[in-house]
Amino acid sequence: MTVLIRKTNWHGLDALALENEYLCTVTVPELGAKVVSLFDKRNQKEWLVGPGSRPVKKVTYGAWFHEQDLSGWDEMFPTIIACPYPGPGEQQGAPLPDHGEVWSLPWEIERAEEEKLTLRVQGRTLPYQLIRTLVYTTASALLEFQYQLTNLGHVRMPYIWAAHPQFVCGLGDEIILPSHVTEVCNTIPAPWGWGEPETRFHWPLAIGVDGQPVRIDRIGPSSLHKARKFFLMPDMRAEWTGIRTPVGDWICLDWNPALVPYFGLWVDEGAISHESVVALEPTTGFYDSLAVACEKNEVNVLEPGIVQTWTLRVRLGTNHEPFPHDE
Repeated sequence: MTVLIRKTNWHGLDALALENEYLCTVTVPELGAKVVSLFDKRNQKEWLVGPGSRPVKKVTYGAWFHEQDLSGWDEMFPTIIACPYPGPGEQQGAPLPDHGEVWSLPWEIERAEEEKLTLRVQGRTLPYQLIRTLVYTTASALLEFQYQLTNLGHVRMPYIWAAHPQFVCGLGDEIILPSHVTEVCNTIPAPWGWGEPETRFHWPLAIGVDGQPVRIDRIGPSSLHKARKFFLMPDMRAEWTGIRTPVGDWICLDWNPALVPYFGLWVDEGAISHESVVALEPTTGFYDSLAVACEKNEVNVLEPGIVQTWTLRVRLGTNHEPFPHDE
């Protein structure tokens, strides 16, 4: 299998493309190592949402995510929503920005050769280093996101890491979760239409707050102007998820739940995005606020000087291939 790394450009910003015979990804180091394209050459399908009419611009530290171009795949760390840092040490109480820190910081290129693209970033508010390597495995259409996190401080550090890939979805696309998942939990305020936080719903056929049945595993059009954010309950862990289109093309994410114990699901049917998008979010905290996750004692904690590694595997398939977890 031949893998190439080449320089390219994305909306006037320097970018790097990593590609083999089947897939091509494009990453912009300056934009928080955002992956702006995940393209399947076999069916000419782009899985990640673009900026649409929103201007692409450099992200200022502390910016609000909804005020940016909303494209691609971001890394969220050490929180998802803005909150004061709840951990011990001199940083306790320091403000952590919306979407975390690392999406708004430029990442350094550590390695862009020998079939691997490795980028790294150091925290601004908290003392850590996060390294991410993109690499194609021997499988034809499997991309690995390999992570290495180091606590550079002198005290234990609670943290939330979450993937935030915004997959563009069409009408009727299906979100797939393991068969043991029978319930999800709302985690956003009631005005979004899903009751108070921690209101639970059956999966995949729920009864909405209006008393009507609704398939929450299906995607509607952007004209709905609705959104939902669900988490799996901590005792109902998943180790994979995916999306399948009506014609049978699919994407599947796999991870180790011992290292990444939680899972969040963001569905935006035109509430913020210009297209319907789904963010499949393996994560290390329950739920979006690091402060809340610490209060619930449902969060990963890294001791000083310790290095933690984990891997997120992304597989793409066409309608000629079965979804890998079909039973």
